[in-house]
Amino acid sequence: MSGKKVIEPPLDNQTPLLDRNNVVNTVRKWGDVSTDGLLDAKCQIFTDPHIDGLIGYRIEAGNAVVFGDPVCAADDKPRLAQAFQQFCRDQKIGVVYLIVSEEFANWAAQNMRSVLIDFAERFELNPQSNPVDHTGSNPGLVRKKVRHALKEGASVQEYLGDDLAIEKAIENVAITWQKARPGPQVFLANFTFFNDRVGKRWFYAKQGEKIVGMLILNQLQAQNGWFLNNVMITKDAPHGISELLIISTLQALEKEQCQSVIIGPVPRQQLGKISGLGQFSVTSH
Repeated sequence: MSGKKVIEPPLDNQTPLLDRNNVVNTVRKWGDVSTDGLLDAKCQIFTDPHIDGLIGYRIEAGNAVVFGDPVCAADDKPRLAQAFQQFCRDQKIGVVYLIVSEEFANWAAQNMRSVLIDFAERFELNPQSNPVDHTGSNPGLVRKKVRHALKEGASVQEYLGDDLAIEKAIENVAITWQKARPGPQVFLANFTFFNDRVGKRWFYAKQGEKIVGMLILNQLQAQNGWFLNNVMITKDAPHGISELLIISTLQALEKEQCQSVIIGPVPRQQLGKISGLGQFSVTSH
């Protein structure tokens, strides 16, 4: 990938945009839980001509807000992060990383004098060890919810990308799901379910002829797995639809010998490790 630095005006409005296919392919190759944020239309892209990878960010309040780790091989993350740090220093803007891995956060804390705040965690499921097949109270509750949804006439199918009516119905699920959510909403990316289709899969739940739920898988090539997100259901969907969607998707991936499905980030009940702040700031939180 050739080196191009694309940022919002007035910092630099002359640099041409990177080829979209290159961006998508790089995100599929090295991306993680920040995939949606990286591929959002408002995300800006930084690359270095000597490193295979990119950093995705937005300019907010005089800072480059970065989504996730540098998107590259693990061994190249320090070099790409340092190149971006220098670029932002030259532009006289700060750098804030969101939703990074524990490994990168610890490296940044030690090598870039960064403040570290642990607020969430990522979950990894193995489709070869489906939770519904486990013993115990929690798997038993999941099985009960799945049976209830099936009893209500629900079923799950994979959308293969060839039916505009199904796409419209899936988008309507998202619209009704968002309208039904109370309170302020915080999100990193807008709904673009059918953009950047390479490396993306869709599963949807039906009750009768009505689509009442959906989820999306984004390919994580470096981890030989998938990122599962955007689990959405309609307000009138049968109880247990979310569980049926996830379990059915895991069962489909099990048949493909997939061993890794990432879910997250999931906020912790309380903040975890905090470093780099003054003692007053730490105790105040």
